[in-house]
Amino acid sequence: MASNEVTGKTKTELQELQGSHTHPVPFDEKYCLAKIPRQPEEYDGPPRYCVSQNVKKNGRCKHHGGGVVPRLENLEKLPNLKHGMYATDDHLLENMNEREEQLYDWVLSWPDAYGIDLESDPSVAHDFQTLAIEIVREARGKDYQLRHGEVTQKAVYLPDGQQIDSETVPEALTEVMQSQVRLIQKIKDSLGITRKQQVKDEKAESTSELMDDIVSVMGNLVGEKDGYDPDEFDEK
Repeated sequence: MASNEVTGKTKTELQELQGSHTHPVPFDEKYCLAKIPRQPEEYDGPPRYCVSQNVKKNGRCKHHGGGVVPRLENLEKLPNLKHGMYATDDHLLENMNEREEQLYDWVLSWPDAYGIDLESDPSVAHDFQTLAIEIVREARGKDYQLRHGEVTQKAVYLPDGQQIDSETVPEALTEVMQSQVRLIQKIKDSLGITRKQQVKDEKAESTSELMDDIVSVMGNLVGEKDGYDPDEFDEK
């Protein structure tokens, strides 16, 4: 690989390439798609990604980890083009489709539905934005799973598209998706917008009101007496 020339394709170019992809080998298996860490010093453009088709069994070319079996969570194979579970928040926001944008805006409308004043607490506004992003991430991951299913076998192809073997791949995404669901639930609980949390808050409020009533009644009883009169209990 030459070190004095710009290599790879930008994110936009990859999306265009994927849109015209008709090869029998799936797009993210045919190309390396690793983020290229070094470009010529004079290059000042956006990140570029490897489109080498000389990929190894682990899906990476010889220049980008082809000799090592990488951990799924450390891959940089443009997760936004697949399931988005490892994408940064900014990357996810930049690449939302129309349906995901509608979902994002819908979650951001929840404070009005729950009567939450965001202006009085900016941190809550940030929490809702985080919740919206994570719900979009979950939706994209679920869509990916529905389209691809629980893949336990990965085909191995020759450059001409002929399948010559298959290999077992870990179902890491399922575990990650379960963690994602738990994360979303925790954010909802912290904001007090789950039914379970609302019931808990209602019980706490009822208990507080009951204690206030008891204190008020006891206070009135004490207030009705002028003071302790030891002769009050003498036999008449």
